[in-house]
Amino acid sequence: MYKTQVFPGDAARSGGMRPDSRSLTEERRQPTAVDNSFGVGGSTRPDSHSFTAERCWPAYIDCTFSVAGDGRTALGRLRFAGPLRVQRVFYPEKEHAEGAALPCHCCLLHPPGGLVSGDSLSITCRVSPGAHCLVTTPSAGKIYKSDDRRVPQEQHSCVTLENGILEWLPQENIIFNGAEARLHTDFFLEGRCRLLAWDIHCLGRRAGGEAFEQGRLVLRTRIFRDGLPLLHERLDLEGGSMLRTNPAGLNGASVLASFYACGRGDDDDDDEALRGACEGIRERFGPAALPQGQSGATCRDGMLVARYLGNDGAEALRFCRGAWRITRPLLPGLAARAPRVWGD
Repeated sequence: MYKTQVFPGDAARSGGMRPDSRSLTEERRQPTAVDNSFGVGGSTRPDSHSFTAERCWPAYIDCTFSVAGDGRTALGRLRFAGPLRVQRVFYPEKEHAEGAALPCHCCLLHPPGGLVSGDSLSITCRVSPGAHCLVTTPSAGKIYKSDDRRVPQEQHSCVTLENGILEWLPQENIIFNGAEARLHTDFFLEGRCRLLAWDIHCLGRRAGGEAFEQGRLVLRTRIFRDGLPLLHERLDLEGGSMLRTNPAGLNGASVLASFYACGRGDDDDDDEALRGACEGIRERFGPAALPQGQSGATCRDGMLVARYLGNDGAEALRFCRGAWRITRPLLPGLAARAPRVWGD
């Protein structure tokens, strides 16, 4: 069943997304006309809710953030099906970035707390012109061990920004031994956008002596600006493979994390801010600061990328939050106000 909520201040446009960005607007996606590429909106297969190898248990959420009449960023439109929800937005900040509305903080909820075999989540988020949104999650995501049929657990996140600001800061994912995880994230930047984002993945449960020796993890992250690729990364990791242990791969590490920051592309001030953030991250996170891992940061073509590779999930989370705290005062120029769900 489709559910739609429309909130005051809705300035969202229906449509306008690329064909590959999986728009879920009424014009392009009807309740009875669904695809199964990621199980979006349902399944036409007769055994989609059975326990066969072909099952698919889908859920999706489609939300739009736009500028309300009072100058704040509001959750303008929300559509969902299955166990995906957005908590009410919060306004803990009193300042706004130049040319943008007062930012809102939003928590994306998946009540089951993890993915089992056949789960398929689709997350679509749009940030309208002038809006500024920080999206996070309340706790770590979990990708549980698959069953003996090795039915994948999938999540596809598609985010579109048009002359807006987005901070995409989910908590870490814990990939259980034997999981069949497929995690794809696409960012489409249109016009003069600013993006701060990270992803953190923990392989196995090291504290309990569990390594990622079985299963498969497929990660894909793509960032486009005005249709041109800025970043295209893909990791296809089989549990216990040489890629997991080889020095040319993960070198035995069980935790990997990336932090991304993009300026407005044609703005010299943003480019300078990214270079300053890159140097700040390098200085802050030297070898002594990360006893369980190592890090690096690069900045080119209007984009900052910082990496962590190690064996401590808490340390990786501290690295990403630290990189965000260094970058945010420079780009977009606001003090780093952590969401209250982080407990900082």
